[in-house]
Amino acid sequence: MRSALETLEQIQETLAEIKGRTPDVSISRFVDSVLDDSLGTEYAPSEWKSRDAGHGRRAEERSDDRRPCVPTLKMDWAACVLPLHGEDAHFGHAEAGVVGVADGVGGYRDRGVDAGAFARALMANALATAERVAKARRLLIRLCPMKVLERAYKKAAMNKTPGGSTAVILSLYGTELSWAYIGDSAFAVFQGGKIIYRSVQQQRRFNEPYQLSTRGRGGSLSEAEVGGMSTVKDGDVVVMATDGLFDNMHDWQLERAVRMGTDLGFPPKNMADIVAGIAYEISKESWGCSPFGIGYFKKYKKVWHGGKEDDITVIVAYIVSKDS
Repeated sequence: MRSALETLEQIQETLAEIKGRTPDVSISRFVDSVLDDSLGTEYAPSEWKSRDAGHGRRAEERSDDRRPCVPTLKMDWAACVLPLHGEDAHFGHAEAGVVGVADGVGGYRDRGVDAGAFARALMANALATAERVAKARRLLIRLCPMKVLERAYKKAAMNKTPGGSTAVILSLYGTELSWAYIGDSAFAVFQGGKIIYRSVQQQRRFNEPYQLSTRGRGGSLSEAEVGGMSTVKDGDVVVMATDGLFDNMHDWQLERAVRMGTDLGFPPKNMADIVAGIAYEISKESWGCSPFGIGYFKKYKKVWHGGKEDDITVIVAYIVSKDS
């Protein structure tokens, strides 16, 4: 019986590419290895043939003796979108070094409102800002995620776009990764296959995220989390996603998927497809203990079996040298 991941039309090309390049790799075995909590955090190296497809190097093999200069690094990114209600949105601009995701708040759907409209407006406005910066060749000026989010929000509000949305925007400048986010869309930064930073999902209570909206319901820009880290390296990985991923995959599962994918030399598109596909598979299951299920039990003292069906949008960005 084929897994749910293998039946997804959106990622058939990735599965065919992986099969062609690494015929010894079984997708079902890959998924089972990610989900099996009886395994250790490492798999035996002999089980997989290491590939070096530009990002298959292990952390200890990287050379970190380059002197930092601006700009030194770039984001090689790709996205996978698995829609359910069609309320997620995303954008990315490699030259400007910025990516983002947004998730329309589904509660508006019950009021007859297009619950994805505000998310799409935020991301379209953010992309327009990135394009202006790139077109003006002002790439020596750091693109501030909070400023991008603020401009995107103000334009959406001025246009009276209906609905509400969570949002995450990340930018890379030199070796500095900066972010601004509000709500329960989130991101994680991986170094050597381990999470070294994980954003904290903002919720007023279980399953009720902070949000931005034209009418200011549920949150405001002043509540956005803003931060950064100055020491990202060539070989690091960033996974950014809507809650359709983080409600279904535990951090240890995500670590294992990223570690195995990079060791196998998956490019960003393959990685995004596989991670989103695994989250989709969990969301369809009626067994197991997902992060959403844990939150549900804490809130209602009732057991929730399996995952949570939702839109799933995943962006995977590899941090690489601008010379590569």
